[in-house]
Amino acid sequence: MSSDKRASPRKAIKRPAYLYTRDGWPVGNCITVDISTTGAKLSLLTCEELPTEFLISFSASGTVRRSCKLVWRSGDVIGVRFVPSRSPGQVTA
Repeated sequence: MSSDKRASPRKAIKRPAYLYTRDGWPVGNCITVDISTTGAKLSLLTCEELPTEFLISFSASGTVRRSCKLVWRSGDVIGVRFVPSRSPGQVTA
């Protein structure tokens, strides 16, 4: 039995993802280490400075993005929580 107290189980996926500011400017690239319906663990590949809230896309085209909030950071590995979009025209998955 797992001692994990997360709201939803995480699934290991090891897939690329792309980070953007809330205004849509590229911030960096990462590998999605694991993901759930409520958040993800990311390994940053390129990122100068990461804002507390940002957008993530799981496709290179970046047409579908989800809003995230930085929850924790340990070196180049971060944990994010998915949050509802606050921009009326923004598409979320």
